[in-house]
Amino acid sequence: MQTLIAPVVNLVILIGVMAYYLKQPLKAFAKDRHVSIRTELDTVRDQLRNAKAKHAEFSSKLRAMDAEIAGLKTQALQDAQALKTKVQAEAQRLSGNIIEDAKHAAVVLYAEFKVQLYSELGGHVLDRAEKILRERLTGDDRARIRKEFSNQVETMQ
Repeated sequence: MQTLIAPVVNLVILIGVMAYYLKQPLKAFAKDRHVSIRTELDTVRDQLRNAKAKHAEFSSKLRAMDAEIAGLKTQALQDAQALKTKVQAEAQRLSGNIIEDAKHAAVVLYAEFKVQLYSELGGHVLDRAEKILRERLTGDDRARIRKEFSNQVETMQ
């Protein structure tokens, strides 16, 4: 036990000397640490308060945006429906115009075709009549036709 007394006494002296000389620096350190922790705690509280305020602000803005988006969606649907109605009405009007134009074009083409058909038919009839007359006319018939034609020309003069 004697061997332990000297180290214990040395330890007590060391602790006493350290306590005497380190008391002020430890107090200052503890005080500074306390102040810095309090300052940081106040800063964190302010940041937390600001964060909560910003969170509330952004949450209200998000709710307002949701309402605005819903309104825009409703407006877009209404605009789309109105545009659809307008496009359908315009399409019906244009289809009516197209039908009228087609009818008019058909009438014009029919008239042109009819004139062309009559013209071609008349030409074919004359050609056929000429062919038949050439085949069936005799010399006497020709002389008689010339005589009748001459008489008609003379009476007209």
